[in-house]
Amino acid sequence: MANVVICIATCNRPQGLTRTLASLAALETRHRVDILVADNDAERQQGLAVVEGLASAGYRWPIEALLVRERGIPLVRNALVEAALARPGITHVAMMDDDEAACPGWIDALVAAADRWNADVVGGAVLREMDSQVAPWAERHPLLQPKRRDKSGPVTLIDSTANVLIGADALRRIGRRPFDERMALTGGSDKQLFTRMQRAGFRFAWSEEALVTELIPASRVTAKWLLMRGYRVGMTDMMVLRTHRGRLGAALAETPRILAGFAVGAIGPFATLDRGKRVERLGKLYRAAGKIAGLTGYHYEEYRKVHGA
Repeated sequence: MANVVICIATCNRPQGLTRTLASLAALETRHRVDILVADNDAERQQGLAVVEGLASAGYRWPIEALLVRERGIPLVRNALVEAALARPGITHVAMMDDDEAACPGWIDALVAAADRWNADVVGGAVLREMDSQVAPWAERHPLLQPKRRDKSGPVTLIDSTANVLIGADALRRIGRRPFDERMALTGGSDKQLFTRMQRAGFRFAWSEEALVTELIPASRVTAKWLLMRGYRVGMTDMMVLRTHRGRLGAALAETPRILAGFAVGAIGPFATLDRGKRVERLGKLYRAAGKIAGLTGYHYEEYRKVHGA
């Protein structure tokens, strides 16, 4: 039987966190589960209030909340990891976001994949649910599609903590505060960590059965947001690459993709009347521009603004 601490970072999303914790209360599992929430809103502390309310009402699992005053996603993740690893007998740390809901078999599917493929890190599928009606041009956009791989099994890399299980021993071996705090509000510290683990020889696997569903607010279904998300992804991907290959190595590796992105993004939007295709093609230009920003050291802090409630 595994001993899993489920870690959730939250900031200004009390409704989302309540939905997340309700889904975890409905888990069907044979493993031991504890819930740990870290609130990154020092002013309102709505996450703490949600946890305190559920705990006083007799929440199904042992649940605890802590406050991380300094803003930044990796700071919160590091606080969660430190608190989780301090618990006796822990075998795994699971992570999900405060805008997601887990399927009943989520934890058991992750643990089963870790055991079957002797994996240090297991990622799972992320479905999308819109909180309002979406225009047809937007619903086809790649960034709004489910994150699936069609089959479970070993993979070369997991790039997100949106749905992940990490072995406690692996986290201890990678060192204290494993998430890069220089990426406080840019995003990408999860991919940075897993890329470092990949280079160190840790093993990865994927579980199609470990499903979570992300609730996407209307504010993220706009051309501006989709374009800037592409820009941010390009930037943080380059930041990760720079860390491991250096500035010159990253530039040499990505220059062909940057040039191709500018070419497609500059010409492609004018070759179609389909708004969705125009935004998607223009997004390649934004992603290429983001890579240049990441190469030169410019940081766009996407996560300074919280979407959803």
